[in-house]
Amino acid sequence: MPDNKLMKSALELQNALDTQPCARAAEAIEVASRVERSMADTLRAIEENSGINQMLESVKHHEAATRTALGPIEELRRVGVFDVDSPWRRDMEVVRQALTDFESRFRLPEMTETTRLITEFRTSPLSESLAATCAEQTSSLQRAIESMRTPGDSLVSALRVEFRTNPLLESLAATYAEQTSSLQRAIESMRTPWLDTQEVMRSVAGFAELQGIGAALVNMPSFGDSLASALRIDLGDWRDSIAWRPEMFTDLAARSDLYVSLGFNVALTDFPAPAFEQSLDIAGLRRDPPPLVNRYGAPIPRVNDDDEEQGLARTNTAHDWLLRLETQLREFIDERMTRAFGPDWPKRRLPNGLYEAWREKKRKAKEAGGREWPLVAYADFTDYERVICKSDNWREIFAVFFGRPESVRESFQRLYPIRLDTMHARPITQDDELLLYVETTRLVKVIIVRRS
Repeated sequence: MPDNKLMKSALELQNALDTQPCARAAEAIEVASRVERSMADTLRAIEENSGINQMLESVKHHEAATRTALGPIEELRRVGVFDVDSPWRRDMEVVRQALTDFESRFRLPEMTETTRLITEFRTSPLSESLAATCAEQTSSLQRAIESMRTPGDSLVSALRVEFRTNPLLESLAATYAEQTSSLQRAIESMRTPWLDTQEVMRSVAGFAELQGIGAALVNMPSFGDSLASALRIDLGDWRDSIAWRPEMFTDLAARSDLYVSLGFNVALTDFPAPAFEQSLDIAGLRRDPPPLVNRYGAPIPRVNDDDEEQGLARTNTAHDWLLRLETQLREFIDERMTRAFGPDWPKRRLPNGLYEAWREKKRKAKEAGGREWPLVAYADFTDYERVICKSDNWREIFAVFFGRPESVRESFQRLYPIRLDTMHARPITQDDELLLYVETTRLVKVIIVRRS
């Protein structure tokens, strides 16, 4: 990547300047030239990346777009593009100021303040909403909880009665919300500013819900009805098939609008990038990526053309996670289907047209000199859900693992925009990252943990 080359060249320059000046002058000049070329490569890659350009335009013209671009903008700052002259230096200055204004709102709470913040949060309507999300609610209760974003007095009172009279709800809510001591430890572990001085309880609620999601993924069946229902409160309801419009994959603001329309709670990700990353780590949401299954490695590499020359570090990390997840999915599907129907299962158990499509992709890859993989390795990302949820496959093989087909569809739809953007080295948002780590964790828990 350009930033890695830049760092290497800069270190070489420093080493050259630290040696005898007369003997190494020529070498230092050459190294300095490489530093300049490395930064030029970086700037050129960013300028040619249509996804990054679209993001910068959105931030310039829409204040709300700043939130969606927090992660990618932080990466541009780390690379150093804000500090050099370029044809779009003025535009970058606008973006830098928007980021600075946003970050200035956040601070670390004082040590003596943590207990008070948690106490206030525990007695706020936001806390009651958070606690309730872990329950397997009836439709009427679920609508009430969703309305708790802006609660009325009668609704709050009704929900309090519901909690006092339903021990199951209290038990499940405690699992999701976590105990006060656990939340306090998580807050005290933060080392970067995360508390929004303009919306204190909202940022406490977002942080607490992140920690609760992490705990729920560990303690609850990953595709059980209770967790699936709880996650829909914060991540949105993605069960219905989504007609993906092209702008969803290039316009971060448009993608964020779609997520919000589905019910995504932006308080979960409305933090400066360093704070968001640390809160994910404390919640255990981005531990080691899934192991790579070499036998089912990707037959088609990521797109790398002139228009999409370089991805960002976060995009590359997400691509790696998804590649590893896909190899696990391929092995899981292949093993289960082979065990039940024999090695030629694709010929008899795939949805209409898929067998021919996979064979054609395999033929073309072989003609191009590529390595030969098992046939399932030629599946598109959208094919996994089709294979798993095909009625006879579902009934005979996969229902016992996933519970409900709509939950499978929901999981893969939450991952689809990230999968497409990482294949084209486009920037991804913090919303995308959260969906990636949550859904990867859920799927891995089924295909690896339950399989073992």
